[in-house]
Amino acid sequence: MPAVRRAKLLLLATVIVAASCAHAQAGEDAAARAADTISTAVPSTPAPAGEQARAAAAAVLVATLGHEFGDEMLELTLGEAEVEVVGPREHVVSGLGEVRFAGDGRGNDWLAFSYQTRYDPVFASAGYPEISLGAGGEGEGEHYVPNDAGLLVELESRVIAELEAEPGAGRVHLQLDDVSTLQSGSRFMHIEASGLADFGPGGRTGARVDALYDLHAGAWLAISHELAPSFRMHDDGGTAGP
Repeated sequence: MPAVRRAKLLLLATVIVAASCAHAQAGEDAAARAADTISTAVPSTPAPAGEQARAAAAAVLVATLGHEFGDEMLELTLGEAEVEVVGPREHVVSGLGEVRFAGDGRGNDWLAFSYQTRYDPVFASAGYPEISLGAGGEGEGEHYVPNDAGLLVELESRVIAELEAEPGAGRVHLQLDDVSTLQSGSRFMHIEASGLADFGPGGRTGARVDALYDLHAGAWLAISHELAPSFRMHDDGGTAGP
């Protein structure tokens, strides 16, 4: 088994064990606590998250980031986290963390991220997390840099190819107007952009793009795009053939 895979599996096993212990502990007093929690829980200001909430968040973060980056991800660490009570069995856990990637040994292989996930205190379980790469310029070694025109052209081409692969999309024109590039250390470039996706007869809508580029490897680690929630492509009723 490759060393990278062993490292990731060991990390995952460690976090799952911690989460399992927390779950077992929660199970012992869940029944006694549930009635009181359901009757008294009210919206609250964020407070430091406990061990059970942090363990549950760590488990889903390892699974989600591991799926996103595969064997490139070696290790994940989490800082302090906060929890906000928004309902009897609906808490929101949020915080910052860092993920380390396979690299060249220069010590610049960590990337900061922020996250938010729903947490059920009765079953000590967390839902699918919302993850934002980078720490908005506040992370160690982070700073905004001028946008790279070559990378933006390549990024637009890749996103256009993904959009055109959607059923019924046809030709797509993408114009990214609002672009920011955050560099982490000497290795990672995190690009956030928004603009307009034009599907021709299919209509047009706002679009957002989030991407991570590895300067050392000269490769994209992640690219995601999102269209305006209300957008639906229109069928122009065209006919097949000449």
